[in-house]
Amino acid sequence: MFFSKSLKVIVISLILFSFANCGKEKNEVSQLKKPPQRIISLAPGFTETLIDLGLKDRIVGVTTSCDYLKEVKEVERIGLYMKPSLEKIVGLSPDLVFATDYVGQRQTVKALEKLGIRVEVFFEEKGIEELFLRVKRIEEICGVQRKADLLIQKMQERIREVRTRSCSLSRPRVYVEVGYNPLFTCGKGSFIDELIEIAGGENIGHEINKPYPRVSAEFIISKNPEVIILPYMGRGYGKETLKKRKGW
Repeated sequence: MFFSKSLKVIVISLILFSFANCGKEKNEVSQLKKPPQRIISLAPGFTETLIDLGLKDRIVGVTTSCDYLKEVKEVERIGLYMKPSLEKIVGLSPDLVFATDYVGQRQTVKALEKLGIRVEVFFEEKGIEELFLRVKRIEEICGVQRKADLLIQKMQERIREVRTRSCSLSRPRVYVEVGYNPLFTCGKGSFIDELIEIAGGENIGHEINKPYPRVSAEFIISKNPEVIILPYMGRGYGKETLKKRKGW
């Protein structure tokens, strides 16, 4: 079975998840006596939040997934989001690292913790609501005040605006590929699933009761998505890559 000729493929370098990358802190009660001054961000979402909270000058390292952010153009790159470099991170002497529960970061996180470097890991469990909690948590950890509420308010206003504009539109079937070989998409509980609904789409993985489930090519083809989003953050995947896949 093949996709229809009307299939639209949208390739983006980042999807607010950047990410994939929000959620519940690993240690809710841990605090620093002094606010961190040398922060490394392993996900674009953390970097954007730090910038929006006025903490750009504290960022000493980011992944290549943050290349689109002009505010950190001169900041040291510590590798890929999928595989950050332990050596580069340690070499920057951070007093705090923000990380995700993404499988490609777990080994680095464990190694950093063994070295005594503080790591705050965020897990995604509650969709967009978890984004707001993350902003508040980062504000608390970094010792800034009264900025998170304003930022959250702006985010909520933008969500309402987009929802209003999209409510009367037709709802195309959307497939977001967050991993390849094996294939992973976004399911119920992920903030990407919510964003698709807010923007007026119908996520083909919505009925799967996992935030980021592994799926088969047959499953994707059977759903016949009308829009495909590849948030590979500059890894070079695109329409031509998809055409080479059997049945696509």
